[in-house]
Amino acid sequence: MKPHKNITAKRLALDLYQFFRAQSFMVRLLGRQFHRSRKSIEIDITYKCNLKCVNCNRSCTQWPSSAELPVEKVEAFVRQSIEKNMKWERIRILGGEPTLHSRLFDILELLTDYRAYHNPEVRLVLCTNLYGNKVKTILNRLPPEITIKSTVKTSAVNLFRPFNVAPVDTAYNRFSDYACGCRIIEDCGLGLTPSGYYVCAVAGGIDRIFGFGAGRNTLPADDDEMIDQMKRFCRLCGHFGFALPVKSERISPAWQRAYQKRRNPDGLAF
Repeated sequence: MKPHKNITAKRLALDLYQFFRAQSFMVRLLGRQFHRSRKSIEIDITYKCNLKCVNCNRSCTQWPSSAELPVEKVEAFVRQSIEKNMKWERIRILGGEPTLHSRLFDILELLTDYRAYHNPEVRLVLCTNLYGNKVKTILNRLPPEITIKSTVKTSAVNLFRPFNVAPVDTAYNRFSDYACGCRIIEDCGLGLTPSGYYVCAVAGGIDRIFGFGAGRNTLPADDDEMIDQMKRFCRLCGHFGFALPVKSERISPAWQRAYQKRRNPDGLAF
């Protein structure tokens, strides 16, 4: 498969428009550009990863973890989706590297059964970096209902948006309305992570580091726009607005403090 492109001219143009559209005076004039998805969901089933990509937007490199999403939470997601008659168009399984989850095939069985008996039109997609023999061996065992999406990179250092540069730390975002979110909440969809449900899975990865405990415990109601989460997490997310792509790691003060607190939770000197 071809290497995954994180940065394209189209994405940069959309990012620039997104930045101007999120300025407070534009929001007052036109309203919010983005709204949380009712069609798609991304499930981060693990933060284990076999690569060390710079600027990882789940902090798998910056703060490695062996955390896994319990199978019981996927069972609850399926049950609540049926009860609420949610007709998902796409469910993505991600990480970290999702093939490293110790009970991947139990999770996939739950989702393929949901597709077979309740929502035959849903697309089930597993996103993988395709790196290493172990990953490839597991991929060869996937049921045919699962589509594989490659996130393979050419190396650990690629062009990325500087994820760890918090907009709240930048002067040019001082008039931004963080309640606007970004196109990820519509293009990628809702997020289910080990910390709960989020307006996007990236927000769940941010909460893993900052420890707000802001995840929803159950599948959000249809009238829940999750604006509180956008206000809390978009100000910390390098995907918000516009930023020139980089290859080197850049970490702004808010993220420096958060990672330091994770590494040294008692606040003691190193």
